[in-house]
Amino acid sequence: MPDPTVLADITDLRRRIHRRPELGFKEFATTRAVSDLLKERDVPHQIRSEGTGIAVELGEGEPMVAYRADLDALPITEDRSLPWRSEIEGVMHACGHDAHTAIGAGIAITLAREDLKGRVRVLFQPSEEAPGGAEAMIEDGFVDGVRGIIALHADPSLTTGTIGLKAGPITAASDRFVVVISGPGGHTARPHETPDTLLAAGALISNLEAMFSRRVDARIPRAVTFGSVHGGEASNVIPASVRLSGTVRVADQGAWQDMGPIFTELVHDIVAGHGVGVDVEYTPLIPPVICDEGVVQAIEDAGRSMIGDENVHTTYTSMGAEDFSFFTNELPGALFRLGCSDGPWAPLHSAKFQFDEAALAIGIDVGAEAVRRLLAAHGD
Repeated sequence: MPDPTVLADITDLRRRIHRRPELGFKEFATTRAVSDLLKERDVPHQIRSEGTGIAVELGEGEPMVAYRADLDALPITEDRSLPWRSEIEGVMHACGHDAHTAIGAGIAITLAREDLKGRVRVLFQPSEEAPGGAEAMIEDGFVDGVRGIIALHADPSLTTGTIGLKAGPITAASDRFVVVISGPGGHTARPHETPDTLLAAGALISNLEAMFSRRVDARIPRAVTFGSVHGGEASNVIPASVRLSGTVRVADQGAWQDMGPIFTELVHDIVAGHGVGVDVEYTPLIPPVICDEGVVQAIEDAGRSMIGDENVHTTYTSMGAEDFSFFTNELPGALFRLGCSDGPWAPLHSAKFQFDEAALAIGIDVGAEAVRRLLAAHGD
């Protein structure tokens, strides 16, 4: 277990952050709260010049490994009654980043007291929910020279006291698309006189996923989903345009790189027979997180050592996205899942999401030991 005084400080930090959540690249108070605690504990660190995000550097010499935490909240109104309930209307830590941040601080404080055989960077990145934070930390040079990196994510589907991990893809890539189908428009009484944009949109919604299944390896997890469809105002008018948007998710690095061209080609093929025009905007956003076997092994060994074999589980590949993937694209890394439920639970990104604070100690113990083992593996 962590030092009781450290755990008390970490619990207090988590509650303060939860009470005053901030959105991506606006985590100024959150950054200051973490920095204040690190100063109190004599942990050397620097705040990014933009005022959001922190880098702690511990030890000296080589090798160097890193641990990442994330700072930002979500635009969700909390639907729970707690003494530390969010005081910011419409903003909530519904993904556990307040706990991630507190655990990261606990790991930094713990390792700062030790005689490390190399260097450790603990990174507190801004804006994980709205992509850009990981890339900003990379552009600032905070992973230069780093040999491996570890992160965790709260998982309410796992019981407190357990962790989940796997080598290979643990989260999917997430891309965004916008498709605009256009035509001259016309009267619904004479549909034979004009291309039907809504009919073409319906064909696209109905057939796109099936067409993808014949173009992408069926063994690769994939989800093509429409989230928004807008077209027409009057019931007796065939609209001149229909706008559709959604996401494409795939849990494979190679397949992800091919998704844009395949998507665009299939859209044109499906609507071609309807006589409409079509414009496709496809935006790659976040790569999949591919967990390195060596880093996973360090986490697994740490977990078995700190919480016992029976509490270390193989986990699933999520179709959600995590911008930790920008780090794992640069260097070997792994994300593990931290159980945080002590009973009935609500999912991540829910207004009722709740983090069991007993998991804070587990996160610090397993995270710090995983960093030690990863450092030792690279030292060997």
